[in-house]
Amino acid sequence: MFEYSFDNTVQEVIATTKESVMSDLDLVLPPLDPAYDYTPVHEPQTRNGKVIENAFWVINPLTDSVIGSGKSVHRTANFSNFWDTFREGLLKANVDTTGAEVKFSGTSNQSALSVKVIFKNYDFTKQLGEASHMMMTVRDSHDQSVKRSINAMIYRLACLNGMVAPRERLGFSEKHTTNADPETLAKVAADYPIRLKAEAGIMQAMTRIKIERDQVIDFFRRNVATYKTKTGVKVNDKMLERIIGIFDNYRSVGSNAYQVYNTLTHLSTHIEAVRDGTDVERKRIRIEQDIEGVIHGEEFQRLFMPSPELLAA
Repeated sequence: MFEYSFDNTVQEVIATTKESVMSDLDLVLPPLDPAYDYTPVHEPQTRNGKVIENAFWVINPLTDSVIGSGKSVHRTANFSNFWDTFREGLLKANVDTTGAEVKFSGTSNQSALSVKVIFKNYDFTKQLGEASHMMMTVRDSHDQSVKRSINAMIYRLACLNGMVAPRERLGFSEKHTTNADPETLAKVAADYPIRLKAEAGIMQAMTRIKIERDQVIDFFRRNVATYKTKTGVKVNDKMLERIIGIFDNYRSVGSNAYQVYNTLTHLSTHIEAVRDGTDVERKRIRIEQDIEGVIHGEEFQRLFMPSPELLAA
């Protein structure tokens, strides 16, 4: 007969418990895409045959390629750690993931991960006036190019835009020197549906804010269609023409602030590679951050956000 020692029994209980938890998580959302399921390897950096103190290369062992560099304070862990923590947080928060749509994507060398999750059982049609769901994006990186973060937004079915919250910054982020726990993520995720309902109401109120075309063109010219040069900021007229074309395509929502808002979220959602070699995911992350900054910026908030009186009407 096989006899368990105390240590064996403890280890078996731990293994069984972990397997049970992972099984439960797979019922919440699928496990990580295998292409991103790896633990980075650290190799010391050298110069002239000598090791550089406190500096290392980050290696993807699946491809045996350098994907970044760092210092001793930068912790790299398998993307699955954060993904599983997120899944466990949803489980603890009782977030309904039935029928959720999950899309994994990332940078070309798998150094950064993006996951889009559409929660189809959370609907904001009543508040927004059109079909929409809750969406969360989960991001992490091994090369410090992307913050470890979770962001919530509304997913508009009519145009497939990810609608960043116009009033609040509905997100959670942490440095790569720390690690989130499922309880913290559960508290954050549990509030998202309620907070997004309020944001949907704000979006609907935007439809009652009338705008002038010249005002809108001037807004886009100053806040979006610009680029920096050594001599200052200049307007990209070709980009401005493209933005106004997108704006005109949203005329069905009415000549109002919501049309401006949809144009901005379109720009951050529908990303294309203009030239060969473009890393689309890096471009997407950069543009999303830029557009979120515009939406939460002083001019957009002043011109296109509804007043408390309008919201109360």
